[in-house]
Amino acid sequence: MTAKLAAVAPLLLVVCGSLLYHIAAKSIPPAFDPVASLVGLYATALAGGIVAYAIARPSAAPFAFSRMWHPTIAAVGIGALLIELGFLFAYRDAWPVSAASLITNGLVAVLLVVAGAAIFGEPLTIAKAIGVLLCLAGVTLLQR
Repeated sequence: MTAKLAAVAPLLLVVCGSLLYHIAAKSIPPAFDPVASLVGLYATALAGGIVAYAIARPSAAPFAFSRMWHPTIAAVGIGALLIELGFLFAYRDAWPVSAASLITNGLVAVLLVVAGAAIFGEPLTIAKAIGVLLCLAGVTLLQR
């Protein structure tokens, strides 16, 4: 049971974080500037990241700034910035919280199946192809 929980714990973090993120992002008062809000949310994330690093870093591992930056880490940061800015603007433009995330994540899931095969050599299966079609059908239905 513990091994199963350990296997799904990262996904539970994503689900809990996503729920908190979308509900809070949709609830930012309209008078707040979305880009200025981004600065505040990244300051909060930075403080939380420092605490998490201090707690999770193995005590035997030496602290090294060189492990905190790499072009791929910067790319993840840029991706996060684009995601968050996009959602802040979408919610500001009255997109429903129930649809914006589902539509974008459905489209991302479809694109990641293709990217996984093209970039990482992940297998394309009949089940994945059916999943892609179902995602596209779901995105289409959500836009109606």
